[in-house]
Amino acid sequence: MPNIDSSTIIWIAIAALVLLGILIVNNKARRGLAFAARAALGIAAVFAINAAFAGFGFAVSIGINFLTIAVIALLGLPGIAMLYSIGFIM
Repeated sequence: MPNIDSSTIIWIAIAALVLLGILIVNNKARRGLAFAARAALGIAAVFAINAAFAGFGFAVSIGINFLTIAVIALLGLPGIAMLYSIGFIM
């Protein structure tokens, strides 16, 4: 077994922690970008669906606010379907 001094072990541990930190930050950034992309696409879909329903004469329109954006971004297409089903019921 090679003889490794304590400073080398400390530098290896620091490098491993830095690498782990970079991976964690990169993963969180990727999640944030995916959340923002789902929110943007969901808002565009709600605008298109609202316009289509207005064109067909349905009185259902889902408003765009923080809560609807959060539901759409978290749940995606099922969230949009849920919001419109609640809109039809009410």
